[in-house]
Amino acid sequence: MKKYYTLITFLAVILSSTACTSTISHVVESSEPDNTLLVYEDGRMEFNSRFINEDEVVIYNDGRGGERAAIKVRVPIHSDFYRDSIVVVRVADQFDESVADGHHDAVITDNIN
Repeated sequence: MKKYYTLITFLAVILSSTACTSTISHVVESSEPDNTLLVYEDGRMEFNSRFINEDEVVIYNDGRGGERAAIKVRVPIHSDFYRDSIVVVRVADQFDESVADGHHDAVITDNIN
């Protein structure tokens, strides 16, 4: 009977140790978006794939030749506050084009019957 208790204890220790190592090895990177405010040439501002009003953004120099921003955050229970130290990236030469703009080459076909 003592053999069975030691065998069961041994198996329990092995199973618990392999379960812990398997969960630790499968750590996934965080998919949290980066803190970057995109400012387009036409004045639109995008933060975390959302466009925001320019009235809710304060852009300032960071003292190292770049720009940082503070974005107004609204929380229902608390008073509004500004989220600070967001990196500003100015996007140039990016235009919204649609298929109907007429910039595409026309296909010329000669139908000879």
